Amino acid sequence: MNLRLRNLLVAVAAALVVWMAFEIYHAGGDIPPPPGRAQTILTHGNAAAQRLHLPSWSLDYDSITMSPDNATSTLENIRDGIYFRNGKPYMAMKAKHAVVNTISNDFVETGPIDVHEIDGKHSRRFVSDAAIYNGAVQTLILNHPTTITDDGATIKVKSATVNFKTGETKIGQLIGTY
Repeated sequence: MNLRLRNLLVAVAAALVVWMAFEIYHAGGDIPPPPGRAQTILTHGNAAAQRLHLPSWSLDYDSITMSPDNATSTLENIRDGIYFRNGKPYMAMKAKHAVVNTISNDFVETGPIDVHEIDGKHSRRFVSDAAIYNGAVQTLILNHPTTITDDGATIKVKSATVNFKTGETKIGQLIGTY
C-alpha cells in the first residue's frame, strides 16, 4: 500500500476516534430547557364560558393577560359581566379585576364589585370588594362585607352566597346595629 494512502487512513481513523470520544464524553450533558412562552396580552374583548351546552357567564373587559399555559387569565376593568341561569341572562356584574381558571370556569373577582339581577323579577343588588364564582355548582360567594339592596330595603352582611341554579340567596351575619 502506498505510504501516502496509509497516512491518510491513519489520520481519518484518528479523527474518527477523537470525534467519537468527544461525543461520548458530552452525551450525558444537560439538555437545554425548551424556550419559554411569553404571556399573551389582549385589550378590549369578551371572555365567556359554557356549562354543558348553555352559557354560564360572559365578561367584557378592558384588558386580559393569559398565562403561558393558558390555564388562567387575568381580566382588568370588567364593565359588562353577565351570569346566566338556565341559559338566560340572570345577573349583571361590574368588577375591577378577575382571575379566571379557564379549565374549571371558576373565577375570583376583586376590587369594587357590583352585581345586580336583570331577570325582571327583582331589583336585587350586591356590592362588595371580593367574590368567588364556582362554575361547577353555579354559585357566587361574596366572602367579604356586602351591601344588599332588595326591592328598596338595604342591609349589610359579612357574607352572602347566590346560587344561580336554584335562585336561592343565603346571607351571613348582619353588620351594624339593628
